[in-house]
Amino acid sequence: MSIAPIAPIAADITPVGAANSPTAAAGPSFGQVLERAFGALNAQINEADRLAVALAAGEDVDLHQVMIALETASIGLQAALQIRNRALEAYREVMSMPI
Repeated sequence: MSIAPIAPIAADITPVGAANSPTAAAGPSFGQVLERAFGALNAQINEADRLAVALAAGEDVDLHQVMIALETASIGLQAALQIRNRALEAYREVMSMPI
């Protein structure tokens, strides 16, 4: 009875830089996701501001649309602030962990 040779383990290991390469990522990067989210929030805030200014100037703008746009922008901003607060809290917790 012969013993089968052991396959080299180097064949199963990916190089350190290969896992971090842009071609290895299947979806958008974290930075791209944040950029899109902040862009959408900024667009909501700008639209709400535009509608509020138009209403104050006496233009023919539906009051309901203005209020919905203002509340949507407010809720989006509050959610972004809460996400930021949670991320900072998690960062501080990780940084206070002993090595």
